[in-house]
Amino acid sequence: MPAPASNPSPPLPRGRHRLPFEVVVENQRRRLLAGAARALAEQGYAALTVKHVIEAAGVSRTTFYANFDDKRDCVLAAHRDVFERLLALLLRACATERDWPRKVRAAVAALFAFAGEAPDEVRLLTLDALATDLTVARQVTDSNAHLAALLREGRRHTPLGDDLPDLTEEALIGAVSTVIAGRLLDPSARQLRDLEPEVVQLVLTPYVGTGEAARMAVAAA
Repeated sequence: MPAPASNPSPPLPRGRHRLPFEVVVENQRRRLLAGAARALAEQGYAALTVKHVIEAAGVSRTTFYANFDDKRDCVLAAHRDVFERLLALLLRACATERDWPRKVRAAVAALFAFAGEAPDEVRLLTLDALATDLTVARQVTDSNAHLAALLREGRRHTPLGDDLPDLTEEALIGAVSTVIAGRLLDPSARQLRDLEPEVVQLVLTPYVGTGEAARMAVAAA
């Protein structure tokens, strides 16, 4: 089983307490990161304000500015935090399998489990949600490029690798991100986890062919 997608920090005890200063600071920062994800999901990036973030986090404006310069700084930090946790989950999932197609299947399963547990945080990883700010969009694009580089490893495990277009991995990561973002925005759409076998098949087809990719997708279902 994948590790929990997130570890939200509960509010600290009211009044005087003996918690170390570093614990208080870290708790407040984690609440702000989680608050940014929740507020972004509700407001969208363009309409998002510092007020939305601090209300979602349950901290003061002074605390916000002790941690971040502005909403962009906070969203960038929240995106980095979510991406690093997701990447760790994907790598752990891959490590449980020996051959490359099964590593991909395990990674897709971990991704969908993460999206189911923390949909607001996953929206932080999608370009659709953040494209209105070029600085934030560039960071999202860079993280997608990191995932594409990991996926490119598949070319070494198939005779089809040398014939694939250079944009294959970038296109696959972008397609999966767009599908997940669309489903998170549309509550009436098919359940996100129902799409997992199709995404396994989509990602594997260029590397192992339609037949083997379909077989792996059935196993994922």
